[in-house]
Amino acid sequence: MQQYNLEELVTPFTGQEINAVLKDLPTDKAPGPDGFNGYFFKKCWNMFRPNIYRLCTEFYEHIADLKSINYSYITLVPKKSNPEKVSDFRLISLLNSSMKFLTKILANRLRQ
Repeated sequence: MQQYNLEELVTPFTGQEINAVLKDLPTDKAPGPDGFNGYFFKKCWNMFRPNIYRLCTEFYEHIADLKSINYSYITLVPKKSNPEKVSDFRLISLLNSSMKFLTKILANRLRQ
């Protein structure tokens, strides 16, 4: 049985990880419920950076109150004209941008 070193999954988030998520945010996607998209965050990063860093630190320390930002809008977008079955739709989930930072950091760590 192969064993994996999973220590890096539980280390504090680094500025490099957070900045990598910002760099990878698509600029042309629809905004989430908070009204922000990747383009906005990239253009206003100097203003948002301290808050995003603090959110990531508070999330790691288990003191972040996620209730106010942990929601999304879910909608069905038709894949073709006159959809009739559920499989004729694509599910779209619009997350708040701040939650995207947290989920992308965690996903990037798990991917490794």
